[in-house]
Amino acid sequence: MSETINCGNCGMLLYFGEEISRRLYMRAIPDEAAVFAAYDDRCPQCGNALSTGSVNMVIKRRAAHLRPAPAKSGASHES
Repeated sequence: MSETINCGNCGMLLYFGEEISRRLYMRAIPDEAAVFAAYDDRCPQCGNALSTGSVNMVIKRRAAHLRPAPAKSGASHES
């Protein structure tokens, strides 16, 4: 699963990576507040105050692994 955090005002990408709450290793970023603190709680592009209410957080789950449909053999040709 991946997570992106964008400024809710200008859309600047502040974080992209593994979902923060589910990280099992390298806990250098323990929560979203640590991401905001890395930017002094302000968006470096527009100066908007950063908080969980002022940013857009999207968590994408991985799609199920599906087998591709088998190719059809004996294609017909119209004349």
